[in-house]
Amino acid sequence: MPAKRRRVEDSQAANPAPTNNKPLSAIAAARLRAESAVKGVVAPEITPEPVPEPSVVVPPSPSPQHQESEPNEEPLAVRQNLKLCSWRNEPQNVLSDTSNELTVKLPKHTTISLVGCFHFKVLRGAINVNGANIGALSREGQQAPTYTSHVPATHPLSKIRGLDGMNHVQFITCEEPRPLAATSTLFADIWNVSTRHGKSKSFDVITESKADVLGRPLCPETSPEDWLRVVEDCAAEPSIVLTVGASATGKSTFGRRLLNRYLTGQGKSARPLPAACYLDLDPFKSEYTPHGQISLIMVRSLNLGPGFSHPVTTLWPSGTNANEIIRAHAVPPNLTNYRDYYSACVEDLFLAYKSLHSRDPLLPLIVNTPGSLYISDFDLLTTLITRIKPHYAVHLGDRQAIDMENETKLPLLQTVVSQYRGTMHEIAANIPASAPMRTDAELRAMQMESYFHLAKQSPAHVSLRAWLPNPVSELVPWELCYEETEDRLQDFVCFAMYSEPVEPRSLLHALTGSIVQLVESTSSVIPSPYTAQPRTRKHRVPYLPKSDRTGMVHPLDPKTSKLICTALIRGFDVQKRLVQISVPQAHDDSMYTLIPERTVLVGGCCDPPEWAYLEDAHAATSTPSSQQTQNIPWLETKDRTHHMGYLNTLRRVRKFHN
Repeated sequence: MPAKRRRVEDSQAANPAPTNNKPLSAIAAARLRAESAVKGVVAPEITPEPVPEPSVVVPPSPSPQHQESEPNEEPLAVRQNLKLCSWRNEPQNVLSDTSNELTVKLPKHTTISLVGCFHFKVLRGAINVNGANIGALSREGQQAPTYTSHVPATHPLSKIRGLDGMNHVQFITCEEPRPLAATSTLFADIWNVSTRHGKSKSFDVITESKADVLGRPLCPETSPEDWLRVVEDCAAEPSIVLTVGASATGKSTFGRRLLNRYLTGQGKSARPLPAACYLDLDPFKSEYTPHGQISLIMVRSLNLGPGFSHPVTTLWPSGTNANEIIRAHAVPPNLTNYRDYYSACVEDLFLAYKSLHSRDPLLPLIVNTPGSLYISDFDLLTTLITRIKPHYAVHLGDRQAIDMENETKLPLLQTVVSQYRGTMHEIAANIPASAPMRTDAELRAMQMESYFHLAKQSPAHVSLRAWLPNPVSELVPWELCYEETEDRLQDFVCFAMYSEPVEPRSLLHALTGSIVQLVESTSSVIPSPYTAQPRTRKHRVPYLPKSDRTGMVHPLDPKTSKLICTALIRGFDVQKRLVQISVPQAHDDSMYTLIPERTVLVGGCCDPPEWAYLEDAHAATSTPSSQQTQNIPWLETKDRTHHMGYLNTLRRVRKFHN
């Protein structure tokens, strides 16, 4: 303010100070005021500059010529060095180390952590990883199989812990050490990149975070004691276990450990189960499917990696050791106008589990609830718990850190669970020691990108996943006819937008380059004949109209609907009345069995696929060629955009009055 500036100038004129233009600390300001009081001079009004705490920052080292740091220099943040495991790379702990494999000795309670993707098998003894107990020999005396694990730097590193007195574990390199790294920057720096003795593996042992050559914020996966006790309590017999809590508290991690515990048992005290059901009610952080849906999964294989390492759950004949999707429903991101629809979807999935449980009473169920219900829609959460009636409800959180509003929720949860003779467990939240490398939105994009790139698998090799390295734009698109012509019949009913209302004239532009879900439905909202759906005026695109009562599109009935797969709309051919969609190779077979009068394309449930728009540009950068840069879809070259006007500028709108 001008008045304060004049007071400072006047005081400086009366008592000139060195003109170094440096901010004064609180001590210097106090000393200056004391001296001014003695001399009868008015001290300037100076805001003391906060002194950074030494435990958080480290000041730069002073040079002999200049002992005081410059005012514009930023303090250096301390990066905490975390111990990732207790195993040490010493000759007595290594049995074999070649270019393709590493075999180590792992004493009891010793842990080892690796980063990258790798195969492993137990040669002697037994180990525990992510809650799974894996031994060298099965109960039938057969050699234990080889497992595949994906441990990227985006998540806390798994700890492999020895269970017997002495354990031997062999780690084998994968054929593709860095899947999708050349196509997307999100996958570029999350795997192993180190090289030892001129031979690189797809994995590397890292004992402490500062040893990482890329300086990534690596942190270990922790297993608190209360977690271990609750896992054993819930796994004592096949039960319905529901996890609840705010976002980023470790609900998915706890569910993964409990799931692996069910599938592997515990020595001679508990036999392993052949399968377990996973009811995923979180459409934002789906574990076995892309986001934008809730699902019921029959899990038969161990979960040894993040969601983007197993993004596709396909249908295989019974008897194969593969996960199977039972039912799934498309769910919009905003449940404000779709609460009843969400509840109906949960009811349908739970009834599907009850049908399976009636044929197999030893089939457990793990229910993962979204954190948004606990925070902002607690009434809906309690309604779902009342319907599911879990034997165990596990709340993850920190009671000392939550506010009074959330404090009142725990007694209510306890009342609802105990009303049906259930047991309530409260355990500490599992929060990583360092900030993650990727945000939740980036992890959703990585899982969706991994979904579209996953190569087709065979029932005999369901655990060996492979990703297509080329951009998704190079997939041969499927062409679906959206209006009957002289050459083709209509291939599906219409588009249904589970989002904010979209004007029919803007529907084609809103759908181009978006993610849609193919749903098979016999809902009553589908007219007969199915070609009699309302259409846009110009391009004749069929759509499901919004309801006059709610102003939103009325969703399909979950009882008569089932999600088939997720697809990317590449574009429209309005002259031929065709829509081009890209589908992962893993779902190619399901496209041949689509029934036109039952197929609806649902939009508005997934994030915009920005990763797809940039894949060709990233591929062209990694392998530059003139032919690649000229055929990038969704993007225009600089020469084309030069005559379009200015981009990324503020548009000034004038308003005229009569």
